[in-house]
Amino acid sequence: MVNKAYILHCNENYIDVATMCAKSIQKYSNHLIIVYVINSTKQIPLDRVITFPWKNDATTEIDYLNEENGNYYINRNDSSLYNLLIQKPLIAQDALKRYAKTIAYIDCDSIATKYVDNIFNYESKYPMFAEGPFDYLHFNGRGGAWDRDNLSTTLEHPICEIFKIDQYRRLDKRYRNTGYFVVNQSHIPFLKEWYEMCINPIILENPTYYCPYHEEGTLNPLLWDKHIYEGLPLIYVNVLNDKDTIDEVEKINFDGVDQDLGSNYLHDNWFKVPGSKDRLLFYHGEKRPEIMEKMIKKLGNLN
Repeated sequence: MVNKAYILHCNENYIDVATMCAKSIQKYSNHLIIVYVINSTKQIPLDRVITFPWKNDATTEIDYLNEENGNYYINRNDSSLYNLLIQKPLIAQDALKRYAKTIAYIDCDSIATKYVDNIFNYESKYPMFAEGPFDYLHFNGRGGAWDRDNLSTTLEHPICEIFKIDQYRRLDKRYRNTGYFVVNQSHIPFLKEWYEMCINPIILENPTYYCPYHEEGTLNPLLWDKHIYEGLPLIYVNVLNDKDTIDEVEKINFDGVDQDLGSNYLHDNWFKVPGSKDRLLFYHGEKRPEIMEKMIKKLGNLN
């Protein structure tokens, strides 16, 4: 068992994307990388990468929506995705028992920068999940809150009703996402509780309603319920649709304050940049392996 490792998970159709992600991490890190591939024996042929076949009844067919530039993203209206994505807490538990004392989970559609190993600097007594760009999320005309005194319209309100969680404990803290998180062996009980919430029978009947952002829908209320407000800061940028994201980031004057630049780009209101360059650990959202390869080379040339 090693002290630290990166973990990813995907199905067979996503394995080329996971390969590029692992390749980008490997360029700057010597830590072990474990890729859990659901219901497949395909291997990733890279040094210091373990491909682990994860047997599960999760779907192997993913419904994608195409962007104008040829990139794509998951269709959150597809309820069959839910079982695939709630494997994260189970896989994290397995990795902590089988491979490493501390793990960093990384979304497969990520390209690492030379600062990638900084993610382990955030290890804490708390499970550390990444800060997202927004305080409240929306989906299909639902979500958000007009004021702090009435949170009945938030996406998490139905989940809080199921588990009798006081949503007002969120304390205006930023929504946490599960694309990047750091946990150690002391957090296994938390991971177990998170998964048990994910498989609540009421949620499983209609996951698109209760958890449109899948496993994050239960994670955030669980964090609030436990008064866990620490987490990873913003450590990534989402790739742009109509611009070269790396070129755009190189133009930025990093002044120590996170910058919300989404309004500067057409259809890219999720574009927010960490305040310091050594906190920019990943470019997130690119799923075309050939473009990911070019991004890895470009970042290498810049370095």
